[in-house]
Amino acid sequence: MLKREELTSRNSCLNRAADDEYLFVLRGHDIATPATIRFWAAERIRIGKNKPTDDQIVSAVRDADMLDRENRGGDL
Repeated sequence: MLKREELTSRNSCLNRAADDEYLFVLRGHDIATPATIRFWAAERIRIGKNKPTDDQIVSAVRDADMLDRENRGGDL
């Protein structure tokens, strides 16, 4: 999700987080981001929190694919 969408969407992951909840941010320019997203999705499925067809998983994998296609990997 784009930063502006994350900040303005009432139902975004960021806005649903509790004020005292830890967050870890992945940036689109980080070359490790697509693989990290795919690992997270696979782990959520493995531990039974999601199914491969869940919107959250489909969206995450789509974002990882988009980052790969755009070759946004930088030096971060």
